[in-house]
Amino acid sequence: MAVVGIQWFNANGYGNGYHTVDVNVGPSNLGAAVALYGSSGGGTSYAGIKGYRKSSGQVVTFGEWPSWPAAIFDNVNQITFGVATGSNQQAWSVLRVDYWA
Repeated sequence: MAVVGIQWFNANGYGNGYHTVDVNVGPSNLGAAVALYGSSGGGTSYAGIKGYRKSSGQVVTFGEWPSWPAAIFDNVNQITFGVATGSNQQAWSVLRVDYWA
């Protein structure tokens, strides 16, 4: 399969909790990958894909942040990604979406 398009999105968060972004991508075969590219404060910060909706309408969720994958490959029309941070922490992430033909 050839890559026919690429999009980038970012998410950041501060303080204790999840900070997510929902991305609507239209029904597409795609690969999506998340990376944590910066953080401040002590402790663990994490970036990943929290869930997505397949083009069939089936919703896939991954639960708590230790289970969020860094990448998915599927026929998708919505992706939820983000960061998990602790108190007095800040984190920045990026999502890359590759569309396939």
